[in-house]
Amino acid sequence: MGRSRQHRPQPDRQGHLRQPVQRRQGPHQAQRRRLGHRNPCGKNGSRAAKAGRLAQENTRLRDNHQRDPRHPQKPRLRPVHPLTGRPHRRRHRNPRSLTMNRLDYSTLFIARFTLEAATALSISTGNPDGVFDTALVRDANGLPALPGSSLAGVLRHLWIETHGDDESAANDLFGYQQGKKGEASRLQVSWGALLDSDGQPAEGLITDPQRLEDDLYKAVLDQQDTPVYRDRVRLTHRGAAADKAKFDRAILPAGHRFAAELKLWADSPEAGQADWDALLRLLRHPAFRLGGNTRAGLGKMRLIELHQGCFDLGKPEQRQQYTQLGRGLADTQTLEKTDIAPPSASDWLSGQLNLTAQGPWRIGQGTETLRGDNGDKPADLLPKTEECIVWKNGKGQRQLKMPLVPASSIKGALAHRIAFHYRRHAGLWNTEAATLDNQRPEALHPLLGWIKDSSDGIETGRAGALILDDISITLDKTQVIHLMHNAIDRFTGGVRNRMLFDEESLLGGQLTIPIALKKSALDNTAPEVRQAFADALDDLCQGRLAIGSKTSVGNGFFTGQLTGPLADWLNQTNNTEKEAA
Repeated sequence: MGRSRQHRPQPDRQGHLRQPVQRRQGPHQAQRRRLGHRNPCGKNGSRAAKAGRLAQENTRLRDNHQRDPRHPQKPRLRPVHPLTGRPHRRRHRNPRSLTMNRLDYSTLFIARFTLEAATALSISTGNPDGVFDTALVRDANGLPALPGSSLAGVLRHLWIETHGDDESAANDLFGYQQGKKGEASRLQVSWGALLDSDGQPAEGLITDPQRLEDDLYKAVLDQQDTPVYRDRVRLTHRGAAADKAKFDRAILPAGHRFAAELKLWADSPEAGQADWDALLRLLRHPAFRLGGNTRAGLGKMRLIELHQGCFDLGKPEQRQQYTQLGRGLADTQTLEKTDIAPPSASDWLSGQLNLTAQGPWRIGQGTETLRGDNGDKPADLLPKTEECIVWKNGKGQRQLKMPLVPASSIKGALAHRIAFHYRRHAGLWNTEAATLDNQRPEALHPLLGWIKDSSDGIETGRAGALILDDISITLDKTQVIHLMHNAIDRFTGGVRNRMLFDEESLLGGQLTIPIALKKSALDNTAPEVRQAFADALDDLCQGRLAIGSKTSVGNGFFTGQLTGPLADWLNQTNNTEKEAA
């Protein structure tokens, strides 16, 4: 046979034939020859023959205990690929491969469920949109969605909380990463897809334009240009708005529903059943809230329905049953509908603030009148209203003009009154070092939480232990009144020019506000903290603490009482501390 093309002499520009250059052997090749290294396969022979000769060479090396000079403690064996007959390449082992791999499990627990935003939801991107301070997370269709990382993070936090605040308790289930050590999560969490008015989730990229013409989808798509938002402001210790503390937060109105999926891998159905049941119960936990401002009324999620199943993929009949299950979040053919009970040993105490208005009141600043479209000019000051989604017989409908009572308005007033009572009980007001400032006492941090502020040396933050919920009210037992105002010239006593304005307020009505407290957060606090919390609630229920606007002229006063397990615990704790004193 002739020479190959690459070894034939090639003519140069003058027509002379150039002889192939003999390659010099490198020093490593000469060293391998001196040490006795050789290729047992030779130049010729089939792959099977090469594999056989390599196997014989490995056997000879093992029998003679020939050592590799680079690794004197191990025989130099050359592993062979069973199909190609070629030696395997040397590869560095990943430290993560030394831990348990998810592929080693054969049992799969799966749950597909529907969540409803009981209060407004605000899962933001973290970046402003140029007009508002925050923007909602949306999918490829422009529809709001629940990120899987948000859902997994909340579940992990609640799992740690229900297991004695032990961080390592979640490592086996949720995985971990500590330097070069780590383990993948056995739990798989999907994104939550928004449901349309017929209860069908928006999965993948929607190519049918008619699908996006759904009433609920069309409304949230329009909110990209005109978002629904909440105006917020921070108050000083004097009860006035703080300088440069005005901000807003984009929200998704309450009532929207999402479909999501959870998967858990285990060794066997018996080994994973306990963890699976405990995980599903977290969906009914009082602190299961998503997004931002969860301690100020936003992000409360309600579990509507759940279908679950367990498949042992090591059994052929179980694999066949699993293959019959569709991939969509709405496919539940081989799953069983299950009612999930809340955690039995929850550390949270719930209660209700039952309040009755004693006069006019108005919270927030709205944009739509509640008196109907009678052709008159809307009032200059309007109550805060917000739409919500109401579901009847599996159909979702928009309900507009619902008067809103934001939990942030009530909690802000309570927080300032709690700080006042704590300073009173602790005697911080009658000392020479006492000063008036906007900083809350550090003793209230476990109850009200604190924010991360690197400028002040605070490197970490923590959510508070007190939760209040937003509520929407109806106008059945509430009247809408129209009030006229003008400004008086303080020098002449007459009416100032162009200072006539009107206001639309609510008169009467009853409020039922859910409230929850994590009692373990107050175990290591001073008794004055619990006493201050109880006194602030008593001020609100006895008409000594007003909420909303125009409180200086008599608006916003309520009377009522706190009921539920939280009220019983506060009464018992205060009585015990008084007896001990």
